[in-house]
Amino acid sequence: MKRPVSLTIVVVLQWIAATIGVISGFDQIAAALQLRDAEAADDIEAALVNTGVIDVSGESLVSGLLVAGALTLLIAFVRVMVAVYLARGRAWARMLIAIVAVINLIAGLGFLVYGEWWRATAVMIVELVILGLLFNAKASAYIRDRDGAIVS
Repeated sequence: MKRPVSLTIVVVLQWIAATIGVISGFDQIAAALQLRDAEAADDIEAALVNTGVIDVSGESLVSGLLVAGALTLLIAFVRVMVAVYLARGRAWARMLIAIVAVINLIAGLGFLVYGEWWRATAVMIVELVILGLLFNAKASAYIRDRDGAIVS
């Protein structure tokens, strides 16, 4: 059975998200290293104290940015792996993408708290489209056919 276009679209979206993740991850790491090289941690800490935040050190924020960049790269790698296995018709990959989509739907509601209805709407539409593409009849038949062949 040929892979449905709907699953191919989801695979491409996962690759795009992974590419954005790689760019973001390297950007975060570069920013953290630049801040560390510029010895900006003391300036960051002073700015935090001026705004009333006294329990956070500037160095911990710089380190946190470095860790966030590394985690973003790891998540991007996982997205690529999941996209590869979704393209091969693996049910676990579809479920993992669906779980991430539902989490993003819930997180999208958080934008409403800040009054960003347009961003909330965009996130929710994209995630609902992904869920629809993942679970339509052709996608389900393809995954059932491909994943069942592996188990047998």
